[in-house]
Amino acid sequence: MRRNWASLGFCMALLAVGSAFGHARLLGAVPAPDAELTGPPPSLTLKFNESVRLGMLQLWTAGHEIPLTIDHDAPAASTVTLPLPRLAAGTYEVRWSALTASDGHVVKGVYSFSIR
Repeated sequence: MRRNWASLGFCMALLAVGSAFGHARLLGAVPAPDAELTGPPPSLTLKFNESVRLGMLQLWTAGHEIPLTIDHDAPAASTVTLPLPRLAAGTYEVRWSALTASDGHVVKGVYSFSIR
């Protein structure tokens, strides 16, 4: 019986440690993934579950990159917002990477939205 309790305690400790070493993940974005907008958004916002430093943010449409300016000296934050130039109708792909402030791991992702 004691062996079962010890095994259970060990497993629970492993689960607790494993969750402490989780990486940052994107919780949401504005414009949202797969959003169909009726007009151009003034900015792009990425919200993470923990503080990150944005390493790269690219916006692509029809095979062309739209230049965006990232402040690489900005402090780590869980929400990152960048102003956008006026965007025309079309489908846009957002490519991002971020450095997790707590453990230094790089996380990245891609999603798209469209403007009618």
